[in-house]
Amino acid sequence: MNGFVPHQLIVAAAQAAGPRRPGLEAAWHSRVRELALNLYLDGTQLAADIARVEGAKDRVRGVLTRVEIEESSNRAIIYIKALGRGEERFRTDRLENDSGKALYATAQRLIGRLVRVYKELETPKAQPGERPSKVRMAVHLVDLGPADGAVAEKDAKDMMIEALAGDTKRAGTAWRAACLPESGPVDQEQLEAALAAVTASATTNDGAQDQPAGPGGSPSRATAGCPVAAAGSAHD
Repeated sequence: MNGFVPHQLIVAAAQAAGPRRPGLEAAWHSRVRELALNLYLDGTQLAADIARVEGAKDRVRGVLTRVEIEESSNRAIIYIKALGRGEERFRTDRLENDSGKALYATAQRLIGRLVRVYKELETPKAQPGERPSKVRMAVHLVDLGPADGAVAEKDAKDMMIEALAGDTKRAGTAWRAACLPESGPVDQEQLEAALAAVTASATTNDGAQDQPAGPGGSPSRATAGCPVAAAGSAHD
């Protein structure tokens, strides 16, 4: 808990313990001590969790279809139908840990919903004679709404960029080619079709660099030849 001094913990614990009654001072002090230690431990764990999420640079967006328990490792397996990429699976921390239990409960609650998965790679301890391997771990889940709902503009554009390995120029070209809106929510089916197309394609439009870019890095709709209805509420 960097920057959070013991005095602040004690004040917070004293406020949580309530008024100190005459004759019960010893019990009150004991309660304040207990609360202060719990606050410190909770804060330390929260700081570690935040750092872990910040370090999870890779994210996957898709519909959470099911959750299963892997008995051999006592972990939950989360299945995601990633938009434009098909099914992917991620493990949680072990279920005897608070982090594993919490993420398992969250995943169960979000079955059938569109989610964002913050993920990291972990190298489990290999058995003698086995080669070390990496497994994909889910660090955090964010609810993005109904599975058949629209996708927020930032999430949709991030997905397009990720599908093209971070190439924002190609992502803008693909965005325009799919007639996706320059701003505002994106229809999920239309986005998924666009993502599937760019994932399956190994080539780009040769004339992409000559097309002017619109808001958010996507080429201008004026050069796209898209119906006005597909543009949503785009503004130049």
